[in-house]
Amino acid sequence: MLYSPKIDLEARAYPIILDPRISSQKEEFKELLDSPHIQVVDQIESQVKDLIKANSPTRTFTEIELDVEVENFFRDRIKDDFGNWVYYPWKNTIVHLLEEEDFIKIRTVRNNYKITPEEQSELGTKKIGIVGLSVGQSVAIAMALERSCGEMRLADFDTLELSNLNRINASLTSLGQEKVVIAARAISEIDPYLKLTLYRDGITEENVDDFLDSDGGLDLLIDECDSLDVKVLLREKARAKKIPVLMETSDRGMLDIERFDLEPDRPIFHGMMGNIEMGSLKGLSNQQKVGIGLKITGIETLSPRMKASLLEVGQTISSWPQLASAVFLGGASVAHVGRKLLLEDEVKSGRFYVDLDELVQIEMTEDAAPYQSIPVKNRDFLASLPNNILPSGYKPSEEELLEMLSFANLAPSGGNIQPWVWVMDQKGVLHLFHDRERSHSLLDYKGTGSLIAFGSALENLRIYCGKHGFEVDIIDQVQSFEDDLIASIRFVSKQNRSIDIPHLDLYEGVRIRCTNRKNTKKENLTPEQIQMVFDLIQSEGLKLDYLEEEQQLERLSEILGGMDRMRLFHQQGLQDFIHELRWNDKEAKESSDGIDIATLELSGTEKAAMGLLRDPRTVKFFRKFLMGYGLTKISHSTLMASSAIFLLQSKKYTASSVLEAGRILQRIWVKSNMMGMSFQPVTASLFIFHRVNREKDHGFTEKEEQIIKKHHETLRKLFQIENGMEEIFMFRLNFAGEPSMRSYRRDVRETLIMQQ
Repeated sequence: MLYSPKIDLEARAYPIILDPRISSQKEEFKELLDSPHIQVVDQIESQVKDLIKANSPTRTFTEIELDVEVENFFRDRIKDDFGNWVYYPWKNTIVHLLEEEDFIKIRTVRNNYKITPEEQSELGTKKIGIVGLSVGQSVAIAMALERSCGEMRLADFDTLELSNLNRINASLTSLGQEKVVIAARAISEIDPYLKLTLYRDGITEENVDDFLDSDGGLDLLIDECDSLDVKVLLREKARAKKIPVLMETSDRGMLDIERFDLEPDRPIFHGMMGNIEMGSLKGLSNQQKVGIGLKITGIETLSPRMKASLLEVGQTISSWPQLASAVFLGGASVAHVGRKLLLEDEVKSGRFYVDLDELVQIEMTEDAAPYQSIPVKNRDFLASLPNNILPSGYKPSEEELLEMLSFANLAPSGGNIQPWVWVMDQKGVLHLFHDRERSHSLLDYKGTGSLIAFGSALENLRIYCGKHGFEVDIIDQVQSFEDDLIASIRFVSKQNRSIDIPHLDLYEGVRIRCTNRKNTKKENLTPEQIQMVFDLIQSEGLKLDYLEEEQQLERLSEILGGMDRMRLFHQQGLQDFIHELRWNDKEAKESSDGIDIATLELSGTEKAAMGLLRDPRTVKFFRKFLMGYGLTKISHSTLMASSAIFLLQSKKYTASSVLEAGRILQRIWVKSNMMGMSFQPVTASLFIFHRVNREKDHGFTEKEEQIIKKHHETLRKLFQIENGMEEIFMFRLNFAGEPSMRSYRRDVRETLIMQQ
């Protein structure tokens, strides 16, 4: 049947089909032929030869015999009046073609018997709708080439941009043209008899029913649009109308099949989005779309390069990437499965992959220096007890000891690893040991991170003892970074009242002390608040500096963000990061240590992106190409929401000086929290600086080492650090209110050994 839609003069998306046997059309045909600018393509004799061969499949023709057959064919026919003439306005070209039935027969003859003639006829009755003409264009072209339908409805509101030409089959002359028009023209130039209906405003709540229902309704819906709210709208409507939906994601050849025609109660997106309202999906930023999109696709199933790319959205790229090879593969898979579905083959709902990287495995080489981990043996702490300390004058009961150590163990520790072991000997002397099996980390260089934690724990213990009348003698035992015995505590006496000791007023604040990673609007510190911090520095060997100007914080964020990348590029650094995070509340409760991901105060998008790092192949890709700038976003947000960033420095880089720094930092931390200020360590980079500057086999590549040293030099200039001073700890203060979650603590009994 001849289909001749009214020409769209603005977009010129449709061809005009002219039948010279109809007088009104014959006049229009003659006018076109007489036009000096019209190109005429008349290969009707060649098409007739194909028709003759197709009608006599058992006969083999010579060229001479075919020429005779064609001459006989046109003996009783006027050649110019035979068939139809198709005018393509956008090309000023008119083409002579067979009539529709013969045209379809010859154009699809090479489909036999991949598609039987009976199946081809059945497909000609089908209507499909395609929403989104980037990936959708490849689907549409593939299905048009196979002629898997008789009608195709195309919807897209967008126009072609230069950045689209990495995956859309179009030319530079089409820039600014509507994608739906480009697709329609391409299909019409393949098959002008294939009915096309264009929805040039895309899909909206106003036109979605018409798109799905008009003229008997769609047999198949193919969703390749970017708008999450439209994706949900399409599925809700398709489910209600029992229309099956296909979607291809252009990553790992992932194909989604939702057979709403067979399963009208099936949850959309296989239930992976949960109960989400369509209204909440409107007007999202690209980064917010990433977070929601990851719910649909799943994190673990993404390819490493897609994971890497998603972390770059909003940093070095503006949206997620697509490649022509993946888009064309998607077009092929949707066309294949769509045809099977339309022919009522047994196509089941589900998610399927055609992953070329899995089928043709090509390993990515790695030139990074391997990190050699050093196993730490389980030490016998009882065998390391000192024998030169006088017995305690008062021996705390087990109940007193557990309460005291529960208070001491509220101290902070890097990654919340809680690296302490307390040993009560037979003389009533309490000893603090370093449990190195818990603290073997890139960020615990020479145990300095743990020493800060030990200093904090000893400060907690000192304050507790003063409050509860325990007179104690705390003896620092650590002399070098290799020592496991940190300190010994001798209980001199027990009184029935509090003992007047420095900073006893911090007692009530120890239990509320926490790390708060919330980012709120920057609020400057008052001179009194800054002075409070400096008043707590009571050591000649330590010095404190701070930054608070926005320009300074911007520069610092570049340093710390860059160092976040370096940490995760490092083999052990990545392993530490994955190991110390507790990815859900169940993990956090069961381990009672590590960093609960809830305490990172991440948005849904950031939390989803963070999960991408669990795949080491993603970071391997970053490292090879020195990418991963998306990893810097959290640091930037942290820095720019800071009231001020403080840097604690020491004249000496010794175990005892770091231990003392831990005591002082605990006082600042607790006092800040008591005054309504939030405290967050931002010190990871300092540990890496010390490692790279002091160790030859640090595990970074030569290029990475150069980047790290440049960052270190910039940091020292930014803080105007004097020669000879060593950076020990860096932290931020801001006003963030209550944290969403506090870290869990190990049972105190797990940290205590009683000598029998």
